[in-house]
Order: sequence, then structure tokens, then C-alpha cells
Amino acid sequence: MNPQTNLTGEFPVRVLIVDDHPTTAHTLARAVSQLGPKVNVISATSGREALERLDGSAADILITDMIMPDMNGIELVEKLQRHPGGRPAHIILITAYDVPGLKETARRAKVDEIIVKPVRPERICQIVTGLLEAWNRSTPQANEKPAAKPFKILIADDRPDNVTLLCRYIENEGYSYVTASDGEETLERTREHLPDLILLDVNMPKKDGFEVLAEIRADAALQHIPVIILTAARLDPVDIQSGLNLGADDYVTKPFDRRELMARIRTKLRVKEAEDHLLRQNRELSMLLEITAILNSREPLETMLDEVLQLIVQRLGTDSGYILDFSNFTARAFPNSAPKFDMSKVHAILQKNPHKSGGCIDQLTEHEPWREALGDSALSAIFVSMTNHLGGLLGAILLTHANYAYFKQEHIPILQAIANQAAVAMESAAWYAALQEKTV
Repeated sequence: MNPQTNLTGEFPVRVLIVDDHPTTAHTLARAVSQLGPKVNVISATSGREALERLDGSAADILITDMIMPDMNGIELVEKLQRHPGGRPAHIILITAYDVPGLKETARRAKVDEIIVKPVRPERICQIVTGLLEAWNRSTPQANEKPAAKPFKILIADDRPDNVTLLCRYIENEGYSYVTASDGEETLERTREHLPDLILLDVNMPKKDGFEVLAEIRADAALQHIPVIILTAARLDPVDIQSGLNLGADDYVTKPFDRRELMARIRTKLRVKEAEDHLLRQNRELSMLLEITAILNSREPLETMLDEVLQLIVQRLGTDSGYILDFSNFTARAFPNSAPKFDMSKVHAILQKNPHKSGGCIDQLTEHEPWREALGDSALSAIFVSMTNHLGGLLGAILLTHANYAYFKQEHIPILQAIANQAAVAMESAAWYAALQEKTV
């Protein structure tokens, strides 16, 4: 079962307990509440009261009695399956009798467990604890650093309850998010954050979702971002078709099934990741061709290296870049404000690993030699060595960034190709300078 609730973030798991006997409802609610701040328990004595207590929000776990006046447990489950807040992630049905046909009815209603009375509070707590632990194992811990930059999703909806609900789902999947409450703010946030995906409500003030979508698709800097439009069930199919014609990648109808929504989001992000990889390869090939032209020009070596370094830093979007020359222990840096560091320590690190041509340091704080060499100005780095024609260590290209795990292993081959060309240019310049000295 996929976890639906973030257990280590700001949102506790919401447990809804419904029983028409107030004492039973209170006893179970009090027992589950003892599990601590990771749960938020809501109790009700009827199905109608349960729906009122939710007030448009979602319940992550539903524990309900079967036999109740006005609305029985199955009827409550069916209403929650169509609830604006989304379906519960886990449903427990409590019944006094294991009547014929109940299991099949419960299965069709997507009930996860049936418990026959008497029910001990300890049993309910044990089940809830098991769910928390299972979901927690599949959720990144707060003190764990992500292995890669998380996807960022823009949630655009003018209803705060919808935004809160979507934030819960998104955060649980390990994605980061930003929010917007009207069309104009959506466009501003899109340009500011360049999200990996946009969840776009159709009905928003100032500019509706269709207007926002049209502007996104007309902007060359934004048109590649996948957009999933969120529509009301009553929306005319013609309007949905209009959204798809404007360039929406998909649509989800409210009230949405959280499993379906997250599956669609994951699918779109996988496609975007593959497309981004191809675009990145094309950009890197273009960069390599430009750098080849620079290094084959007749400019002074220092000028060529400065141009090459600036191009690398700008194309890879990193904070600081360095070309290190170990023959005279000089460093070229871009930008000029890039932090300084002890080159001798970097040289010592590379000398200890002469066969390692390059590597990524995802967390400088956990790699003591590199942290001592570079200081606390960056959290991640990537390096490639430059060798002379005899295989000796000539220098290195070093890039740093303020985010954890900013660089990827796939950056190393392109940087190594650049380093090889730069090494040839540096050796040629040194050879030419020596020749000039002999002829003077």
C-alpha cells in the first residue's frame, strides 16, 4: 500500500473514528491519541457528524462502526470515496456480526480490514502504529539529505483546503512545492521558480486556469513545463477538450483519488526527466563545440581559460567554478567573487587518488578532506583532473554549489572532455613559452 500521508513533515496523520456509542468512540479516540503528535484524532457518533467534522478535509485512516442509525458504515465509506478531500488511505470496518455478504460488500467499497467485536483499544492502536511505521519507512526522514534535487511542483488553487490537501500528498512523495492562489500569482511563481510540474485549477480569480495555461504555452522559457489541470466534475467536456488543446498534459477531476493523482504526477515527472536529460545532452554537446572553438583560437591562454570557465559555470548553473594549474599553483575563478581556498589541500587530495579522473561530492560536510580544503562556503562539488601527455597531474576543473547533491555523475564525461582540451592548450602554451625563452 502506498503511504498517503507525510509522517515526518508538518502534517500529522488524521484518524477519523466513528461509532454511534459515544463511550466507544471516546475510548478509541483517547487510546489512539496516546500515540502522540504524529496523529490527529477526530471522533464522531454518526456518519453525518463525521462528514461535518471533516469539513472538506481528508481523513488518512477511517475506523468506523458498521451498524449506525441514518447512515451505516458502508454508506459512510462510499460517501468518503467521493469526498472532496479525497479517499482515506486505510479503512477499518468494525461489526458486531460477520453477516453473509459483508466481506464482498466491504471489498467493493475498498475497505481494507474488517474487525468483529469486541474490539480492544490496544488492537486499534496496534493497527494504527503498524500503518505509521509502514508509511514512515517509505517516507524520507527529516534528517536525511536527498540523493538528488527533489522535483518542485507548483500548486495553483484558490481554495485553501484544496491547497492544504495537495501539499500533504506532494510532501509525502518527497517533492518540494510552492503555491499560488490566483492566476496572476501562478504566472509570477512559475517564472520565479520554474517548477517541474504545475497542478492548475481551472476556476481561479484574476485569471482562470485556461488563460494561465495559454500564457505558459506562449512563453518559450515556460512552455516545456508539464501542466495537469484540476477540474470540477460538473465541468463541460468541451472545456476539458479546450484545456487539452491549449497544451495541458493531463487533467484530473475533483474530488480526485489521491492514488490516481499521484500516479499521474509521477508519470509526467518521469517523462519530463527523460526530456530534460536529452535537452541537457544537447546543451552539453553545444557547449563542448563552443569550448573547442575558444581553445583553438589565437587568444592568450588566460583569456581562453577565463572564457571556458565562464561558459561552464553559466551552462551548468553552478555557483562557482575554478580552473586550477598545479604547475605554478594558480587558480582562475568565476565569478570573481568566488570563495578562495587552499589549493595545496586540493592538490594533496587528487595526488592520493591518481587513477581517479573525476568525482562528485554530494555532501561536503560529510567528506572531511574536501570540507577542510574548500571550507564551509559550499555543500556539494564536482571535479575532474587535467593530466599532461605523460599522465602527470597538471591541474583540475572544480565546481561548487550551495545545495546538497547538486551535481550528477553524468556531468563528469563532458567536464572530462573539456579538461582534456584545456590540458592540451595549457601544455601547448607552456611549450611555446619555453621555446620563446630559448630563442631570446
